Amino acid sequence: MIKAIIIDLDGTTLPRNWHQISEENREALEEAGRQGVVRILATGRSVFSLNNTLPEGLPVDYMVFSSGAGIMRWGDKEILLTRELSAEETLDIATHLWKYDINFTIQQRIPDNHHFYYRNISSLHEDFRRRIENYPGLGTPISSIDEIRDGATQFLVILDAKQLQLHGDIQQKLSTYSVIRSTSPIDNQAIWTEVFAPDVNKGTSCQLLLDQLGIHYDECAGLGNDYNDLDFLKRCGHPFIVSNASQPLRDQFDNMPADEDNGLAVFIRHALNL
Repeated sequence: MIKAIIIDLDGTTLPRNWHQISEENREALEEAGRQGVVRILATGRSVFSLNNTLPEGLPVDYMVFSSGAGIMRWGDKEILLTRELSAEETLDIATHLWKYDINFTIQQRIPDNHHFYYRNISSLHEDFRRRIENYPGLGTPISSIDEIRDGATQFLVILDAKQLQLHGDIQQKLSTYSVIRSTSPIDNQAIWTEVFAPDVNKGTSCQLLLDQLGIHYDECAGLGNDYNDLDFLKRCGHPFIVSNASQPLRDQFDNMPADEDNGLAVFIRHALNL
């Protein structure tokens, strides 16, 4: 029996670049709630982004946000858990990244992780430039690691789609931390390399939440669309991927219709035997 569903947001619950959930998907989420199924949305978005972009009254119970750095009860917006980088860890990661000819952001502590420092030394990747422009007044440029004096939620490095090897190198150099790959929700091509505190990802944070709820992962169905969803999909007893995800992901899991074809609703009906 399915006791919980874990679903991604962009490209899964909401088709990429959409700001409204389809009526069919909304009704399916509401039906899951009526049947007593816990609805967990696992997303890379921050609290600020969720509050400013999610459709009004989205019928979910919990948010695992910032790729697992925080957990929030959606009904009253109470933050239940945060997992962040210490000041020492933040400085260590910045020191490593500073050796590369790349730009990156340092997102401040939750709930203010929509504020960020950023390094700007090389020509700006278009995706990176647009990200800074999307958050006017929230980014502060830095020119030295000496300007970093506090802890952080995460680092974000935006790489060209052809720089997968550099992502792997960063992942190896920072192997004591959680280094997660995802695809840019801005241009749907750039590689986002995100660095978090050790063991922080969607999968481990969902595990912490499920433990509090008395639910086992094998009682969960999961639906995702990108590489940062692997950490919860591989743990779910019933994992699925939308059919417009990249081929390597489609090869690993049973497929559901694309996000724009109400894949979420089909997934929920399948999981709940409706």
